[in-house]
Amino acid sequence: MNIHLLRSPELKSETYWNVFNLLEPFNGPMKFIACEDAIIYSNAQDESRIWDQKEDFEKLKSIPKANRIYSISEASISFPYKEKVKTWDQLFAECDSYRKLKNLPDEDLVVLLTDVGNELNWFGGISESMNNYFVQTSNWEYFFGDSIDIRFPIAYEVIIWVMRNKMFENREALSEGVHLESIGCIMDFCQEKSQIILKMRTADICDSCMKKFIDRDIPTLYSRQFFDILDGIRNSMTFRGRATLLKQPSRIEIRGHTKKIFFTDLGGLELALNPKEKAIYFLFLNFEEGIRISHLSDYRNDLEQLYRQFSNLSERELIDRAIDVLINPLENDINVVLSRINRKIKNAVGDSLYDFYCIKGERGEKKTISIDRELVVGLR
Repeated sequence: MNIHLLRSPELKSETYWNVFNLLEPFNGPMKFIACEDAIIYSNAQDESRIWDQKEDFEKLKSIPKANRIYSISEASISFPYKEKVKTWDQLFAECDSYRKLKNLPDEDLVVLLTDVGNELNWFGGISESMNNYFVQTSNWEYFFGDSIDIRFPIAYEVIIWVMRNKMFENREALSEGVHLESIGCIMDFCQEKSQIILKMRTADICDSCMKKFIDRDIPTLYSRQFFDILDGIRNSMTFRGRATLLKQPSRIEIRGHTKKIFFTDLGGLELALNPKEKAIYFLFLNFEEGIRISHLSDYRNDLEQLYRQFSNLSERELIDRAIDVLINPLENDINVVLSRINRKIKNAVGDSLYDFYCIKGERGEKKTISIDRELVVGLR
């Protein structure tokens, strides 16, 4: 079964790819297909609504049939709060426009990831056809604050909605299958945000829902991949929380000829660096003993080779000029680049793991990356 993951234009590309990289590695009949080259733009005009107070924001506009936004951190948002919204019909029309563009068969699923709110204020929704979905990617920080990487709940919602396609014959049956009382099942209603976190951490399914797997004769390979993904999300989600206590860094994996950098134990999280940043980072990875910034010119050949590998600049003169500015002690370019790299690392892995991967060192002394190179796969 092919699952096409779409990105609406307001969602950051980095978030999209981190969600995709979290879902894609698991083997099985469900194949996630990236659709970054066909971002969906709706012809419909976005509307806005204003939530005057927190209590109104937490209410549904109709009888609840799926997950919705229930509770937010009062410190994370101030009211009145203005939010762009679309109707479900508009969101599913964007899925259908992609179907027509790519001439997709009916059995393929399309999942739209969007930062725009929806008319019923739900986390996600499913079309009458049961083959189009949307998952709202905004507002997660209002539930969890800084305690969770938002790609985890987004990826969780994606795989849950996809599996509901197998568990239920139609949208009405799905609505009836929701648990109003939380029991630690994927179909829990989860009125309190702490219950949502619990559901994600348990990644479990109750006996009655398990019976739906049996009654619907869901193939074992689908069920196995589904639970593998849930377990993977849960393990990656808890790894970061335990890192401070265990002092255990994630492994790094270097992939492909462009040497993309992924944090293996954080669900394949990518560290997205531009060519200049990547050249500098690999230079410090390659020289484990460290480099003094004042001696950077001694590593010009290594830096030039790396920059040429990662850059799309074809003229040697342009590359030479960029390297000259980078290693010039009278310029501040290297410090600017180091600051950008370290900021991206902190944003990716958080404070608890930051020191393992950042480029650091006292002024005038060697700067190093402290991660044990035994944990770096594909460096050489």
